Amino acid sequence: MRNKSLAVLVILCLLLPVSVGARSLLNVSLGFGAAYSPDEETEFSLGMEDPNNWLFGGEISARLAFLQAQAMIFPIQCNDEENSSGVLMIGMGSMSLPILGSLLSLELGAGVGVTYVPTNSTGSKSYYALPQGAKADSEDVTFGEAVWKSPVYLQAGFGTEVGPIGVKLRYLMESKQTVGSVLASHAWWGAFDLEKGTLSLALALKMF
Repeated sequence: MRNKSLAVLVILCLLLPVSVGARSLLNVSLGFGAAYSPDEETEFSLGMEDPNNWLFGGEISARLAFLQAQAMIFPIQCNDEENSSGVLMIGMGSMSLPILGSLLSLELGAGVGVTYVPTNSTGSKSYYALPQGAKADSEDVTFGEAVWKSPVYLQAGFGTEVGPIGVKLRYLMESKQTVGSVLASHAWWGAFDLEKGTLSLALALKMF
């Protein structure tokens, strides 16, 4: 009898966090946050005091069960002759796997990061910044072509939801491979040839 009671208590202890933190089937949220993104030549742990290594931006995400789509936008400063301002747009498809209901989930995903630099006050034309310092005039290529030539991004992180508030801690990895090169080679594992990493922390507000 004692063993049965002990087994029941163990099962209740395991189920209680899941029931208390049960996730909704649908979640659409808006968020903002900060990302630490040192360049490739800087040791990851040594560049946090440099304000140029920090990005601040917003995001929108939609989750249905464990499938999730995200769009993140970060204003950035480009390393070109004009020191132009641009925007990094990251689109990501991911799986949000609950570990403890809404209290803790594991997020794994992949997507693409497109960098767009608009026309500035000096009169330079707008362009897409591509890997290896290449540029593509926005009048010569479509957005879809820019996506094809832009780097793959991978994501691993954790998320939590408490009522309408969510917090997401992620590690974003920029690949040396582009969307086009990965798909053309039919070797998806080539995306794991990484260029740099970015640590991101975001606060999200559930809309519905």
